[in-house]
Amino acid sequence: MRVYDLTHTISEDILVWPGTEQPRLSEGSTFERDGFRETRLELFSHVGTHMDAPAHMLAGAPWLDELPASAFCGGAWVLDARGCAPGGEIPAGAVEPAAGADFLLVCTGWDRFWNTPEYFGAYPVLSPAAVKRAVELGVRGIGLDTMGIDPMDAEGFPRHHIMFENSLVIVENLCNLTEIAGRRVFFAALPLKYKDADGAPVRAVGIED
Repeated sequence: MRVYDLTHTISEDILVWPGTEQPRLSEGSTFERDGFRETRLELFSHVGTHMDAPAHMLAGAPWLDELPASAFCGGAWVLDARGCAPGGEIPAGAVEPAAGADFLLVCTGWDRFWNTPEYFGAYPVLSPAAVKRAVELGVRGIGLDTMGIDPMDAEGFPRHHIMFENSLVIVENLCNLTEIAGRRVFFAALPLKYKDADGAPVRAVGIED
């Protein structure tokens, strides 16, 4: 069995959505004072590699803590979209091989720009029709190695809403998808479980036998 880590490490200087505060990782307990080490974590719910709940943008939709754990893992097909130009749209036909998968993971290779200004640039995105087609194929979630399923400057976040109106989750800021592009893997992205979770960091992995 091989396990692929698809998760960025959270640090105080991690790249965050414009306007979001940086995480703070501070010393809570120390060996010298307390006999053990403990870290105080202060961070927004959509930092680093994270999952969006339908409740992120849709009133009355499910929070992550309301979803069963089975919603966060399953078979995935990894779409190799590295040939899509910056700012381009991936067409609906490209997602057809996701039929039968629980998750569609989109490998654009954009994670190579992680923690640089370029990461906020015109990354490739699924077309709205491609998102709708993935929903029709029965996926339970879509994961991407970019800042979001919509472009940074999208008005109204239409792709998010297609997903959320169908009670599906989105995993953003994945990494290392190039290692499994074009393949089927078992995917798990388990979010931190807190009350009324509109989103949460995940430790995302891909597993091959």
